[in-house]
Amino acid sequence: MLARKNKKIIYIIVSICMLAYTGVLAMCRMDVRAAEQTTPDGYQYQDLEDGTVEITRYTGSEAVLVIPGEIEGKQVTSIGEKAFYQCRGLVSVEIPSGVTRIEGYAFWGCSNLRNIKIPSTVTSIESYTFYCCRSLPSIEIPSSVTHIDFSAFHDCGSLTNIKVDENSLKYSSEDGVLYNKDKTELIGCPGGKTSVVVPSSVTSIGDYACYGCGNLTSIELPVGVTSIGNSAFYWCDKLTDIELPSTVEKIDSHAFYRCSSLTSIEIPASVTSIWIMVFADCSSLQSINVDSASSKYSSEDGILYNKDKTELIACPGGKTSVVIPTGVTSIEDLAFSNCSNLTDIDISSTVTKIGWNAFSECKNLTSVKIPSSVTSIGKGAFSECKNLTSIEIPSSVTSIGADAFSDCSTELTIHGEKGSYAEQYAKNVGIKVNVGTETPPVAAPKIGEQFKDAKSKGQYKITGKSTVSYIKTTAVSGRVTIPATVTYKGKTFKVTAIYKGAFKNKTGITAVTFGRNITAVGSEAFSGCKKLKTVTLNKNLTKLGDKAFYNCKSLTEIKVGSNVKTIGKSAFAGCTSLKKVTLGTGLATIGNGAFSKCTALTAITIPKNVKKIGKQTFYGCKKLKNITIKTKKLTKSTVGSNAFKGIYSRATIDVPNSKKAAYKKLLTSRGAGKNVKYK
Repeated sequence: MLARKNKKIIYIIVSICMLAYTGVLAMCRMDVRAAEQTTPDGYQYQDLEDGTVEITRYTGSEAVLVIPGEIEGKQVTSIGEKAFYQCRGLVSVEIPSGVTRIEGYAFWGCSNLRNIKIPSTVTSIESYTFYCCRSLPSIEIPSSVTHIDFSAFHDCGSLTNIKVDENSLKYSSEDGVLYNKDKTELIGCPGGKTSVVVPSSVTSIGDYACYGCGNLTSIELPVGVTSIGNSAFYWCDKLTDIELPSTVEKIDSHAFYRCSSLTSIEIPASVTSIWIMVFADCSSLQSINVDSASSKYSSEDGILYNKDKTELIACPGGKTSVVIPTGVTSIEDLAFSNCSNLTDIDISSTVTKIGWNAFSECKNLTSVKIPSSVTSIGKGAFSECKNLTSIEIPSSVTSIGADAFSDCSTELTIHGEKGSYAEQYAKNVGIKVNVGTETPPVAAPKIGEQFKDAKSKGQYKITGKSTVSYIKTTAVSGRVTIPATVTYKGKTFKVTAIYKGAFKNKTGITAVTFGRNITAVGSEAFSGCKKLKTVTLNKNLTKLGDKAFYNCKSLTEIKVGSNVKTIGKSAFAGCTSLKKVTLGTGLATIGNGAFSKCTALTAITIPKNVKKIGKQTFYGCKKLKNITIKTKKLTKSTVGSNAFKGIYSRATIDVPNSKKAAYKKLLTSRGAGKNVKYK
């Protein structure tokens, strides 16, 4: 365990040093190393010990540049560090034969560079050589190159093709992606790539392989990959989905850091090593799910634990509220680091240790209560929690690490017992302290704040001065009643909306009743609730979102009130037990596929105010025998293609008498069969 901690510390120190080094270089952009001479066309250079020349800086203004092979009769063998740094006017560069090294940062920030020719004499391309060359579409690597630093092509947003000479002994490429020679390791993904299919020969994704690939939305990894390298997908902020093959054993530190579009990830049973901050700052990540066959890890409610759930290892960055289960004894180092959405944490009374930087940069955390089981709070545990104003620390805590509350709110108050270690600590570091019987002040509710209500089995978000949304259920089975109002911090709020995905895939829920104040149901709110049989809507509801009840396979009946104006796309699609539907008189729009594949539906009445029926609305409703259309507002442009395709072949459609001929033609063109009767 000690070795593991030491290794973590080494990783952090190395990362800090790298960042500091990069920052110093960036600050020194105007510095020019002393050069013995400057040529008339703007090349600063210095002599090397072997009698050749290194170009140290270009001060000219040419857009198309052929770098000289000789200066004053001496061969140019090196393009020095930052030699063409931020030469934004450069469009094309030809490097002369004889150059063997391209030093770090050489073409950093040449944002208009579209073409570069590297000669067959170059052996080394160093760190950040082409960083921020955002107009460069492709680059050819000659066979002579034996070293390419991991960061050479970072932040090249237009780069889609890294091509390697087939005679190279060290590297290869396929579909523009850089690999080692035998294609067992992915080394570099061009920043302009949107999708990548990795060859079956690959067994490892190298360190920094896809670092900063901001256009990458999908990558397919083959069975056989065993390791995901350090920072391999760091800052791939458009990556929405990745499937880890069942052969992966190791996921190195920062592997998916700042993948802000990633919503969930599955950890196969084969994984035996997950390093620090693998999923840190993934602001949309809701769940890290571990295969139950894993011998090393487990998950609950999308949070990563060790196998026996005594150590909480990592919380997804998209979580807003967390209840740590009984049995957890340790919140590991960096477990909640960068969970910037977290507003509420309930720490179990079995926890004894809060690790190093465990809650660092949880910027929306306002108050924390430490249970009396905790004995130690690690270094930097709550550092940079900018809105943390109140923390209760019991007398059981006898150790608080340095900088545990650095850069927190200036209003932070530590609440503890007189004579306790917490009191002394607060005084030593200059934090406000409240001791004795005085209870911590309760902050007034704020818009955006989230909270849980045990009685209604719900998590809520404050949306207005007196309104909240029901954003997530804590129920796993049975009946749920969403209340009309809920009380928080002494204030009563109206529950006016059900948030998107609030009950998604809660397969044990059987019945839901809406409170009277709900006006909107978000997209996928009840999607995948396969045992949901009964839903009681209220009369104030105005909108049902896309896929609101998608694939609710047990739902048998739905009655939509007269205030509902819109039924979203695929709202009831796949509800294969839905037999009876009542639509209210205020309905104007029925979205694409709203009732598609409702195979038990036998009859429906379309009210008089409906103006639009989307594509495939009743597609595949094979038992739909009786349709009554009361509206006269349907036209060729407002009824989508295949809206009635796949209904009962001899169905009867009752239409307004004045529209009989027009509707027969219209509905036939929208999929109704030739044998359908109109009356």
